[in-house]
Amino acid sequence: MFIKWAPFERPWANLISRYSVFVARNPWPFIILPCIMTIGLSSGIFLRFRLVRGVHYLYSPLNAQWKSEEAVFGENWASDDNHFYPGKDVLRRRGLYLIVEAKDKGDILRREDAAQFLQNECFSNIHAKLIADVYANGNQAKFNITYPLYRTRFATEPVDVSRTLGGVVVHNDIVQSAKAWLVLFQLRNHGRSMKKLSADFENIMAQSIESGTVPGSLLEILYFHSDTFEQELAKENKRITPMFSITFFVLILFSILCTFNMRWITVPPGILRSTKDAPLRIPVIDWVKRVLSFYPVLSKPLMGVIGVLSTVMAIISSTGLLLLLDVTFVDMCTVMPFLSLSELPSLRVAEIVSKQSGKISSVATVDIIHLKAMYYITYLAHLKAVYYIEHTIGIDDSFLILAAWHDTSRRVDVVDRIRVSMRHAAVSISITTLTDSLAFLIGAIAPLPAVKFFCLYSCAAIAFIFLYCMTIFFGCLALQGRLEANNANSVTMIPVIDLANPGGRSHSDVVPEIFEDYYTPFIVNRYTVMVAIGLYGIYVTAIVIGIQKVVVGFDLVNIVLVNSRPRRFLELRQQFFPEDITRMDLAVLRPPNMMDIDERERFLKLLEKIESTSCSIGRNSTEFWYFSFQNYMKTLGFGDSWDDITNDKESFSANSRLFFMANEKFSYDVLRESNGSIKAFRLATRLRNISSDELIYQCAKQMRSICRDHPQYNLTTYTQLWNLADQYEIMWPQTIQDLYISIVVMLLVAVLFIPQPLCAPLIGVSIASVALGVLGIMPFFGVNLDATSMITIAMSVGFSVDFAAHVSYSFITQDVNDDDKDVIFKRLRNTMGSVGWPITQAAISVLLGISSLSFVNSYVVQTCFKTVILTIIFGTVHALLFLPLVLTFTQKLYVECIDRKDQRKSSINTHL
Repeated sequence: MFIKWAPFERPWANLISRYSVFVARNPWPFIILPCIMTIGLSSGIFLRFRLVRGVHYLYSPLNAQWKSEEAVFGENWASDDNHFYPGKDVLRRRGLYLIVEAKDKGDILRREDAAQFLQNECFSNIHAKLIADVYANGNQAKFNITYPLYRTRFATEPVDVSRTLGGVVVHNDIVQSAKAWLVLFQLRNHGRSMKKLSADFENIMAQSIESGTVPGSLLEILYFHSDTFEQELAKENKRITPMFSITFFVLILFSILCTFNMRWITVPPGILRSTKDAPLRIPVIDWVKRVLSFYPVLSKPLMGVIGVLSTVMAIISSTGLLLLLDVTFVDMCTVMPFLSLSELPSLRVAEIVSKQSGKISSVATVDIIHLKAMYYITYLAHLKAVYYIEHTIGIDDSFLILAAWHDTSRRVDVVDRIRVSMRHAAVSISITTLTDSLAFLIGAIAPLPAVKFFCLYSCAAIAFIFLYCMTIFFGCLALQGRLEANNANSVTMIPVIDLANPGGRSHSDVVPEIFEDYYTPFIVNRYTVMVAIGLYGIYVTAIVIGIQKVVVGFDLVNIVLVNSRPRRFLELRQQFFPEDITRMDLAVLRPPNMMDIDERERFLKLLEKIESTSCSIGRNSTEFWYFSFQNYMKTLGFGDSWDDITNDKESFSANSRLFFMANEKFSYDVLRESNGSIKAFRLATRLRNISSDELIYQCAKQMRSICRDHPQYNLTTYTQLWNLADQYEIMWPQTIQDLYISIVVMLLVAVLFIPQPLCAPLIGVSIASVALGVLGIMPFFGVNLDATSMITIAMSVGFSVDFAAHVSYSFITQDVNDDDKDVIFKRLRNTMGSVGWPITQAAISVLLGISSLSFVNSYVVQTCFKTVILTIIFGTVHALLFLPLVLTFTQKLYVECIDRKDQRKSSINTHL
């Protein structure tokens, strides 16, 4: 007895029934036409394929604030390569970073080591060269290099030794020894030819270092450059590509094996020695002809191959169609590994360069490495996860359809069997397809272009998987059904002797009977229920404890390959340059009159407010032309005193011009009108406590708030870390929003298609339980909450949606007598018999698919592997244990409530 609502379930089931009958009678058009359509749509891959890259465009919110902030500095202080001063660059300029250490891991300031370090004809790191020259000539006792700042008459400004030397040992602030040099070569980036030349320089240097041709028997050189992450990504893809091939064949083999029927056969007397006097009932695989000299008619190995191939065709068709519709194809969409056509030389790769995203930065190692790591780890997360999701969706549908087919009686003809089996299976598949495609469609509203286009391609792929399942797979099943009806071999098509009982269900399979006759009574056993309650209590407890242990963020050292020079570079940077901080530029577009005492004091108080924030090092790190002007005049030794200069506008103006002429570094900071007045200027301060994305976000929020509070100066702050801040700002809200919307949509679909509305909240709770379970348990497996795990969790929740929907729909739509005393148990028994094994097959197929990734020693791959494993295990346990028990329990309560209500009505009628 149920609330028979579900307004869409019956009309859709009737439509599917009529459609499946038509396909069963005319299978060939539904097989041939999709193949022709796939060939036609694949032309989009050959003719319109353009791989769009550009991490700043793809992985930043479309309305990110950092874009307008960067534009301010780009238009005013970074218009080209010529308007550039080393150390004060705001362009995303190409760069080559080197860490140099002694091969014996000793002191790199030893005379012979320092001398070898100086063997560089194109040395542009003046500060490092100055220090190395002192130690190479043994003059350290004369100059007394101090740490962290070293002031010398040979430089116009203090030398920041902490940015050049690492692992420094000091005595009375004087450097005694060091472990590593950090040097940087900033390269020109203006114009296509200059970009190529700079890229070639980076790559040739990297190749020379890798090959050992760089001179130096004492020093070890480690490198990191603008394209390191892309090259590391390419290397990792080469390592993973064979895994995709292995997975493809493993899935085909598994799908074929799953189509074999293990059934009970009654052997007549006399055929075997053991059946001389009485028949014997034995389990056999419906493919082993040697046992009883018969050929199989029930096992359909070709359907396993067709299930995988139709999924591949769906991915090709969906990609080709969207390319023909001019939908942008981004890096993340390459998760369809079967599209190896992208490797052909005839395909074109387009590098999208927008006004904000076309420059490549290399000002500070922490900026670029952290930023690009976030972008590429996001891409890799999708690369590993979606391949398995989309193929599992197709294979899962195949399992369900075959199970529904085997659940029908062999007495009826093929058309009726197709109609009966598809009426149930196709509705269940439609529910999961609708929810999965809607989930990706919801994801397409994300402000990140990469996620948006990725979700569009995934949504289209799922839609085509469903379309080809309803055409190619239906048509091939009809043809295989005809062979079965004619007792013909499903592969050779040769008529054979079938000793199976044609009068009963087509499958007296061993495995489904295990679910029906053994597993179902086992899980409803009182002691099993108590154990299940205890397990779920432990599960919830572990979730609560684990969520408190979740670590947000990732260690970028784990991104690159183990034992590589870039990996060693990142490790040494963390070890020897822990104070590697970034500079924040502050643009004052409506500047105060610094010659006016009152205006100057008000602005200096504002600057002091910025310097006093928790993320600023303070006044000693601020690079402001006014402060340098003050020091310059005080150390000049002649002319007016500083007090006189600040109180006299003409003296201030005249002396400041002399200062800017003598200090080219600061002349770039000030923009002037045609009459010589200051139009705008910039200054910089250094940030600290930026070790995590959350701190970066809080710092950006704090700085931007101060700027908004002082609109009279039209202030703009910028550092490349603001990119991460803007991404972090939308990451949590967008992810949670998508999950909430997905659950709500799933509930709505469940109410519309599943006859019992009470199942909808149970499905929603199951989805939330699996998602929170993965989030809470993954810290125990060393997985952080980063872009990889968040994306994988969000996408992998689709597994739990599918499983929960299949179980719930099957439980509610079982054809049992409601007046039967054990109606609930029989309903559960039939449900486990019909979907228990297909769900198990789907779970096993995913585990087999991702098992190859366990051999890839990569942080991203391992994170993806662990999160998917957790999702599949939790989703399967929920679908086959917790959800059936909850459905049984709630159904008992519902029936009891209805019975009590009927009894009250009966009692009232009796009294009346």
